[in-house]
Amino acid sequence: GPFTLTDLWTGGTSSTSGQISASVPAHGVAAYRVSGGSPLAATTSRLRGSASGRCVDVDDASTAAGAATLLWDCHTAANQLWTTWAGGEIRVYGDKCLDASNQGTTNGTRVITWPCNGQDNQKWTVGSDGSIRNVHSGLCLDANGAGTANGTPLVLWTCNGQTNQKWTRA
Repeated sequence: GPFTLTDLWTGGTSSTSGQISASVPAHGVAAYRVSGGSPLAATTSRLRGSASGRCVDVDDASTAAGAATLLWDCHTAANQLWTTWAGGEIRVYGDKCLDASNQGTTNGTRVITWPCNGQDNQKWTVGSDGSIRNVHSGLCLDANGAGTANGTPLVLWTCNGQTNQKWTRA
């Protein structure tokens, strides 16, 4: 939908439904508030690891709180179908979120599924480079030890640009 742009210096407003741009002189500053628009549509897909070719999987198709996530050969069952939401959640089974265990913020923190609760350890940003970064910790979704085999645990790790931290929708 259309966006409303408010120039914070002048109070002037304009509307657009396309690209937003501004002409700013060298060393100048422009400040706008963008409001309105439509939320991003939820997207459901598998998440395939670039290094392994395997997909993010809920271990044993468990629906229990705290179920482990790991790499596994890609298939079409519900335990590999992840829905990305505009608020940053990545959901499986509709009501479980990809979650940094115990709100962890250190390398090696396990990535599990947990009932969605709106906390930042369940929010993620998907980078244009294929990284999936946890909002709470700033760490990336990582195939532990650069593993590529079935059963490799998924953890948080300092973002490093390696292929075991790159994911594509499949």
